[in-house]
Amino acid sequence: MDFSSLLQMVDPVLIAPYRWLEPAEAGFWLGTAILSLWILLVGEIFLSLVYLCNRRHYASLSTKMVHMHNLSVEAIVSKDKASYKATNKFANDYFGKYFFSQAALFSVSILPLPFAMAWLQSRFEGIAVHTVPYFDKPLGYTFVVLACYIPLRYGLSRIRQHIPLLRRVARMRTEDAKAIEPMRHWSDLFGQKPTDTNEVTNGAAHPETGTETPAAVAETARLCADEQASAGATDKRDRKNTAMAPVPESAGGTA
Repeated sequence: MDFSSLLQMVDPVLIAPYRWLEPAEAGFWLGTAILSLWILLVGEIFLSLVYLCNRRHYASLSTKMVHMHNLSVEAIVSKDKASYKATNKFANDYFGKYFFSQAALFSVSILPLPFAMAWLQSRFEGIAVHTVPYFDKPLGYTFVVLACYIPLRYGLSRIRQHIPLLRRVARMRTEDAKAIEPMRHWSDLFGQKPTDTNEVTNGAAHPETGTETPAAVAETARLCADEQASAGATDKRDRKNTAMAPVPESAGGTA
């Protein structure tokens, strides 16, 4: 089944509300409003299913992001530059992953919109619904869709708690947010005394949370950097010895 066949299959259902009212303009607004409602509902169902399938991944990203941020703040308090750079790098990486995962999740919620626009184009392309006064600018189905979709989306956000599936997802997101350790703000640094340097530089786990301290993360990053530098030096030395090795006489070259 191709895309045109899919549009023809849903056409009787989508076009019916456009014929409920007279005059034609009123019917067009009513039909487009109902179509926008379908877009919202189907998009929210897609978003909820994707969130339920990837809930553990989203929670893990947000937890690691906040944890690394708090470690970077702790490193600043301890005046440990190396630990701060290491933990801040991890925090930025997790922030980027979390940001784009949420952007992808939002994109899922508007996924039905392009399909609806394709159906509208097949039905109402070139038809002017209104005209902008003084400019004679025709407004087509795109204007009507946006005029209906944006207010409906805002209204859905206000009644989300009354829809069972959306209420369940919202409750899960709230529970995941509460499970994350409190985020430390940079304003908390003012008036705070530096922590014990020995506690930070020994690379041990946090005595209460059991998680890595800033020094532990920094030590891991330093070991990885040293290992990469050692591997690079060995490879460079091998290439140099190979270039300086004498050429065998059987090959016809001169040493």
